[in-house]
Amino acid sequence: MRPAIDLEKVKSECLEPEPELRSTFSEEANTSSYYPAPAPVMDKYILDNGKVHLGSGIWVDEEKWHQLQVTQGDSKYTKNLAVMIWGTDVLKNRSVTGVATKKKKDAVPKPPLSPHKLSIVRECLYDRIAQETVDETEIAQRLSKVNKYICEKIMDINKSCKNEERREAKYNLQ
Repeated sequence: MRPAIDLEKVKSECLEPEPELRSTFSEEANTSSYYPAPAPVMDKYILDNGKVHLGSGIWVDEEKWHQLQVTQGDSKYTKNLAVMIWGTDVLKNRSVTGVATKKKKDAVPKPPLSPHKLSIVRECLYDRIAQETVDETEIAQRLSKVNKYICEKIMDINKSCKNEERREAKYNLQ
């Protein structure tokens, strides 16, 4: 069972403007039709010494972060971000939830990914989606696929590893 996401909490944590921006908005907001443009996502994330702080002590390479921002689609974005945060070596030995697959009878559950880091992935995706739409239903629907995307990435990594092992075994036999 997947933990519920409190969108109001995520929204307030993600989109609360900095105090100096808040005062600027209120000064400029002298008409009822004024809506401040959302701050660019990069303004939220701290750059330091070639690294980007995603929150809660999680840092990623600045160049990779910039490449990630131009990635097309939620799926590819989420999968690439997961690799940036955990790396393929960690992902291949984990599962999203820590529950064994039902496809195999004797399957042993792998350790789950950190819920803390998963929340950072969701928050980053939320920030990205919020740049495109304010429709809460669409945002919730798109965020609900994060676990699925990461699961697909883990399966892709494991499939790639198995193919590599088969190739090596084939060459060792010759």
